[in-house]
Amino acid sequence: MPNFKFMQCVNAACNLRMPIDLDQYSGKFCPVCGEPMEFVSDPLDFKGSTGIIARPKREMVVILDNLRSAYNVGAIFRTADGAGINKLFLCGITPTPGNGMGLEKTALGAEDHVPWEYHPNALKLLEQRQSEGLQLIALERTAASIPIFDFCPERSDQRVLALVIGNEKAGVDPGIIDLCEHVLAIPMMGGKGSLNVGVAFGIAAYWLSFV
Repeated sequence: MPNFKFMQCVNAACNLRMPIDLDQYSGKFCPVCGEPMEFVSDPLDFKGSTGIIARPKREMVVILDNLRSAYNVGAIFRTADGAGINKLFLCGITPTPGNGMGLEKTALGAEDHVPWEYHPNALKLLEQRQSEGLQLIALERTAASIPIFDFCPERSDQRVLALVIGNEKAGVDPGIIDLCEHVLAIPMMGGKGSLNVGVAFGIAAYWLSFV
């Protein structure tokens, strides 16, 4: 584990306060003004936090269809691990672990814990698996989308929930939208019309897993 300490610059005009990994950086001098840094605190002890566990209320798989960014996919792997997602289906041009595109940089080992499969055609995959009774849901902004926080899966519905995340620019394949039982959207209050796909996935994954 990294040897972190919180350090503070002694220069009152600067007073930078930051955590420093002492195995990587001596921490003697401020990276902003060059004055000495002094120890102010140890970091929090997170050892006991592993006992804080809330189990997902339903089984859930995720279809990542034609995502472009390996970093986004890596971040989704890490979030999927935390949210207890059962499996990721990586489809189309979505980067996969071990292909040299840098997915592991943001996955931070989660790719070794979350089961995954690759399929070239997400639409064909979902058509083939319709007989399994999946509750198919897309995360996409359309005229018919339901605000995600207005949607609560029925507790009595024991089907596996399958969440579809589409391309960062083009969105979810219209052919897949036609198969979906629900299309959900995250409310956007600002000037931008969408979130980073990894951030959007995190919101949806935790809401649908634990609500």
